[in-house]
Amino acid sequence: MLQPFERFLTPYIDHLMELGKPYLVSQTYHRINPALLQPHQKVILLSDYDDPGLAKIHFKAIRHDPYAAIIDLEKPVHKKKIEQMAATGSDYILFWAVVKSKKQLELKVNLRYKDSMRDYITRNTNWRIDRDTTIRPSVQLIFGELFIVIKHGKQVVRVKFEELENG
Repeated sequence: MLQPFERFLTPYIDHLMELGKPYLVSQTYHRINPALLQPHQKVILLSDYDDPGLAKIHFKAIRHDPYAAIIDLEKPVHKKKIEQMAATGSDYILFWAVVKSKKQLELKVNLRYKDSMRDYITRNTNWRIDRDTTIRPSVQLIFGELFIVIKHGKQVVRVKFEELENG
């Protein structure tokens, strides 16, 4: 299972404030092997926003998630709670919806999942792609979900990464 996102660490809180991105949307994060967790640990993904309206749109899209929340780091009680959750020994493992290198992630996806992408294209499109043609996916993050965007000529397919991963 590919886990593309960065661990969220306490120093990132001040960094987000400096960047003018005080709004975080939290949600359950499933891209971690449960065998690596203690039974009491909960894994949360945080997405950052500079606009409270965009944070609300994200929140509404995931409102049924038990860990869905909008966190405003400008509110001391919210900031303190995130600091506690990010602290070593916490019952939470936090991930931040950012990747170190989008290009590296796209290369990794292309190498590991090229057969899955070809199978998806064969099953779900009428594209005719030669076997020796390299597929160059791009990666998008939408409301905490990783999507793979595959282009062929002027046509575009956007597929949830987990669909490719699970075949």
